Amino acid sequence: MRTIEVSVDVYAAIWAARHSGEDNEDQILRRILAVKLEAQNPTSKQMPASIWTGFKDARFNVELPEGFEIFRFYKGTEYRATATNGKLELKGTKQTYPTLNQLSRAVSGNIENAWRNWYFTGRDGQRHLIEGLRSDAKRSVRHLI
Repeated sequence: MRTIEVSVDVYAAIWAARHSGEDNEDQILRRILAVKLEAQNPTSKQMPASIWTGFKDARFNVELPEGFEIFRFYKGTEYRATATNGKLELKGTKQTYPTLNQLSRAVSGNIENAWRNWYFTGRDGQRHLIEGLRSDAKRSVRHLI
């Protein structure tokens, strides 16, 4: 799967054209554009997006692959979470959270900018703020996932 950027009105138009049984943009656009499923892997394009993305934040266009781990330290304790089935699962608790802010609030009990408190280990072996993965990041580190 690939990510494409469209304006809000185009996104709304795609969903306005949805037929019953179409669960994602790929299915809607396949019908509209008359693109058939590839014969070698017919089920791959029909699976929900959550199977392909461990976690997705549409607001900031951040997609973390299934199993991707993030971490933070709070009051001397390290916390880790894994991207799974469209949510973030806090390790050791099995609790899942649909947003990074809700995950952060579960750990700290505070409302805070979670993007500046959680990290990931990049391909370079270094620790990076996940804020750098956001579409509005001044210094993007997306290439390190």
